[in-house]
Amino acid sequence: NALVAATHLLIPIQSSYFALEGTDDLLETIEKVRARPNPALRILGVVITMHDKRTSLARDIRAQIQKVFGGKVFKTVITKSVRLEESPAYKESIFTFAPESTGASEYYRLCEEVIDRA
Repeated sequence: NALVAATHLLIPIQSSYFALEGTDDLLETIEKVRARPNPALRILGVVITMHDKRTSLARDIRAQIQKVFGGKVFKTVITKSVRLEESPAYKESIFTFAPESTGASEYYRLCEEVIDRA
């Protein structure tokens, strides 16, 4: 699969309880891949997505993700956005659908962080 061929891994985690619960399974899978077929696989970073900073649950989940992944968590957080939800329905990226939107700005910042780490 892709994890065997990859050198780096970018992990998106939704700011939700069930997404956080699935993190243990993902980390276990990564360790299995590192153990044999791809010992060079490294986590480039973790990006928190669909974050609603208005809810205490989302803030708690963000804190838990920070606790588990530490410095691997990107500073940029992708917040919930109507424009981000609409763009796939129009078969357009956020950069063409709503280039001035908060979502587009957040993804631009994430791209800069990824480039800096790679």
